[in-house]
Amino acid sequence: MEKIQTIFNRDWEGNHGVIDQYLIDVEELKGAKATEKLDGTNVRLTIRNGNLVRLEKRRNPSKIQKKMEITEPWYVDANEYDPQDKYLWEAAKNIRISGWVEVKDGEWSGEALGPKIQDNPLNLEEHCVILFSNGDAPIFENVPTTFAGLKEWLPKQRSKFGNDCGIEGIVWHNNNGKMYKIKLKDFK
Repeated sequence: MEKIQTIFNRDWEGNHGVIDQYLIDVEELKGAKATEKLDGTNVRLTIRNGNLVRLEKRRNPSKIQKKMEITEPWYVDANEYDPQDKYLWEAAKNIRISGWVEVKDGEWSGEALGPKIQDNPLNLEEHCVILFSNGDAPIFENVPTTFAGLKEWLPKQRSKFGNDCGIEGIVWHNNNGKMYKIKLKDFK
């Protein structure tokens, strides 16, 4: 699993907030679909014969692993009987899939959301998983791509998925499969 790249460089010497310097070719954002970045827990579901047979959660490298130059996250099994993973399983069992009659066999990455996940910043009433691959994340039109434009625009946006809350950020989905992101909290 690759982390989604932030579009701006960071002030590594100071507060680690983003600075007005692109890390990407800004042309990559032209024509890309801008979706709401949903604040939850990244998970991967394995479906066989239409049944959920495995649920995994994202694991980030520890400080020691980062010193060993292990920088990319990976998935580990979520235990249905571990209280720490209980709500991830509940979310997976309540998966929301628009346009699909049933979930096709395969491995599907998504975001687990709900009342007992990441302090529920979206103010949701039930747990669910939004899959990344089938376009369930809300789309935002006319999203600015400049530093100044995003710094002004992001705090004014309301979630199209959550209840009476702002957005965490934006994820751009390019036609070539690449994704890029910016979060409101990146602007420190």
